[in-house]
Amino acid sequence: MEVRERIWRSATRSYLRLLPQRLGVTPRGRSCRLDRALTDFGCEQAFAQAAASVQEHYGFEIGASAVRTATLDHANRAREKLRQEYQQPFRMLPAVGEPQLIAQADGTMICTVEPGSRNGKRPRQWKEMKLVAAQAKESATTFYAATFGSVEETGRRWGHCTRQAGWGLNSHIHAVGDGAGWVQLQSQEVFREQGVFLCDFFHVSEYLGAAAPSCRSSQPDAWRRTQQKRLRRGAVPKVIEALEPHLEPDATTDEESPVRNAHRYLNNRLDCLDYPRALALGLPIGSGMIESGHRHVLHARLKKAGTAWLVDHADQIAHLRVLRVNQQWESLWN
Repeated sequence: MEVRERIWRSATRSYLRLLPQRLGVTPRGRSCRLDRALTDFGCEQAFAQAAASVQEHYGFEIGASAVRTATLDHANRAREKLRQEYQQPFRMLPAVGEPQLIAQADGTMICTVEPGSRNGKRPRQWKEMKLVAAQAKESATTFYAATFGSVEETGRRWGHCTRQAGWGLNSHIHAVGDGAGWVQLQSQEVFREQGVFLCDFFHVSEYLGAAAPSCRSSQPDAWRRTQQKRLRRGAVPKVIEALEPHLEPDATTDEESPVRNAHRYLNNRLDCLDYPRALALGLPIGSGMIESGHRHVLHARLKKAGTAWLVDHADQIAHLRVLRVNQQWESLWN
């Protein structure tokens, strides 16, 4: 369909478009329905690919810049919506909630650039975005939150998504992390006496795997598997004892001391290695939930090959994807 219009002048205005005024539309304007479609494609694909998807599914051509503008506008709305939720207290808990909750946290590095002209090469910088997640033990639904902010802000958001997952006064929270100090600290600060922190079994196994060739060069894999079995049955002192005869001299650097690194790692986390208890309760001993979250919540859009983001734009897109995966997409448009 083709529409032809006349553009008029008056004594006071040189550009009058009577037809758009009559129809109630603006040139280059976007309807809410179109914005929703552009944002839908733009939060999943590169903006140029999203524009191609619009043409494929809706039959008209639109520029990548229009997709980018719409997506970032509504991503900013999503961020403000979630920020308002995070400002509310998360410890106002119901008396009865889910009996067992699983909570995990980890960081991932996002490639960022400074604002400025796109002409010429801008220096790139890797910045850590923290992702937290929670789900009820018997549930397939996971709730997420993400931020470039401080560990305290990360902990606050961890509390909120755990509350969304069903945190109540009767709940036990099983927190799992890779042993990073901030994860363990925030699990204690946020969940208090209701939470128990466990070091990710597979992260501990990486330390043991690195130490295995020094402890038994002939059969390193068999040695590692033996230590893993000991960890699973709670024999942590035997694992530490197996490392001690092979400790490197103090003068050796940490990069060349895998046995000492494993020995120190275990000794510093003796209260976070209760794998028999977790296994008896049917709770995970690995951080697969948060690793999966990294891939499908953040990496799928923010870590495409060759991609670098302004920090503010990466933050907006992360919030938009979190809102979507938390099943709040409809609330952004209604």
